[in-house]
Amino acid sequence: MTGGAECVSTSDSVVEAARKLAALGVGALPICGEDDRLKGMLTDRDLVVEALARGKEALAMRVGELAQGVAVTIGADDSVKETLSTMAKHQVRRLPVIDGHRLIGIVSQADVARNLPKKLTGDLVKAISEPSGPSRSRLGQAGLFAAIAIPLTGAIFAARKLAGSGPATIESSTEVSVPVSTAYNQWTQFEEFPRFMEGVEEVRQLDDTRLHFVAAVGGKRREWDARITEQVPDKRIAWEATSGKPNGGVVTFQPVAPDRTEVTVFMDYAPDGIAESVGSALGLANRRVRADLERFKDLLEQRGRETGAWRGEVHEGATTS
Repeated sequence: MTGGAECVSTSDSVVEAARKLAALGVGALPICGEDDRLKGMLTDRDLVVEALARGKEALAMRVGELAQGVAVTIGADDSVKETLSTMAKHQVRRLPVIDGHRLIGIVSQADVARNLPKKLTGDLVKAISEPSGPSRSRLGQAGLFAAIAIPLTGAIFAARKLAGSGPATIESSTEVSVPVSTAYNQWTQFEEFPRFMEGVEEVRQLDDTRLHFVAAVGGKRREWDARITEQVPDKRIAWEATSGKPNGGVVTFQPVAPDRTEVTVFMDYAPDGIAESVGSALGLANRRVRADLERFKDLLEQRGRETGAWRGEVHEGATTS
């Protein structure tokens, strides 16, 4: 999956949308409204058939005029079987992924090709590319899904293997246009994590090294405790979960200029079941963390300063200064 998906806005002109499709090298993009909710999908075919056919009128046309009907989507916690069946049934190569009402990514045919067996990919491409119309409808739903039924079994088996194959790893970074001390200080304000971390509803700091998290993960509400194992001002903060699903990692802060800092997250976690395992294989978690970092960047750059700081040190889980 491609997370932190790019959108075109309902208020964008079709010319702006066409330029964005060209710049990204894609044939389709989600249409998002001012409320951040998905309104539909815009394709290059829409631009040619619906927009350019209007001639000069197209220059004043807005993308929202092309957002018709209900977009075909999947949920963040849907299984690989549901995902592939939806792509085949609706003959779509790019499928928006929704968490609640928010667009969090896109599963594309290319994602399937990169992460699932070649046989499955081939059968999916055949099902998507088969001409629509009466000749196709005579096959019925059973005929359509027969092409992918057996490969799906293999995909589910692979997902189960993923679920038991150990922790998944995430690495993502961003550059923030603030001094390293400002970026570090803001990150120590753990209770403000919900302001930029997707799905995190609450963080309570119990003491210098213990935190309690409440979050919505894959549509499920979860709570867990974490412990700061290492904290060195302007350099790194490491943590590990002490309850709930195993996870842990480190955030590092590297100055790249006096007023610019690279913030990098390294994290290991145990996917919970088939849905999260497939999401991990398709890059869902990695892209979500990347989006969190971009929101952290925007939040801090807009404000220009930290909201607080804790400059103490922690080594091996104990405060030393």
